[in-house]
Amino acid sequence: MAEVFQTTRRVEFRETDAAGIAHFSAFLCYMEQAEHDLLRTLDWSVMIPHGETGYLSWPRVHVECDFQGTVQFEDILDISVVISRLGGRSVTYSFQFTCRGRQIASGKTIAVCCHVRTDRSLESIDIPEPLRTRFERYVVSE
Repeated sequence: MAEVFQTTRRVEFRETDAAGIAHFSAFLCYMEQAEHDLLRTLDWSVMIPHGETGYLSWPRVHVECDFQGTVQFEDILDISVVISRLGGRSVTYSFQFTCRGRQIASGKTIAVCCHVRTDRSLESIDIPEPLRTRFERYVVSE
């Protein structure tokens, strides 16, 4: 059984729209922040030195989010994260957002492990084995 990573995020005033609810675009940032929180708990980062010619990072190649409810300024979102697919060079994160037990949204992002060279060019690379091993506890059965 896969572990579920849990984190929280407070809805900030600047993330709300004219109706006073969290704007849909804020959920993309919430997903990214939850991913970063997960990586930190694995003693990793979204951007780390890689060799002498750049760093390793995780550009997104796909993002989706479906909404079932709303939240407002000062609400606390509970965010659950699992890995729904662990490929050779990519990872698919699945997110569930709740607030006081109510389902708010669900989302998915796909990030590709890349070597970012000093000239800013990208090359997809295999996920480093130390991180792959750490990811495995969060992978749900497909």
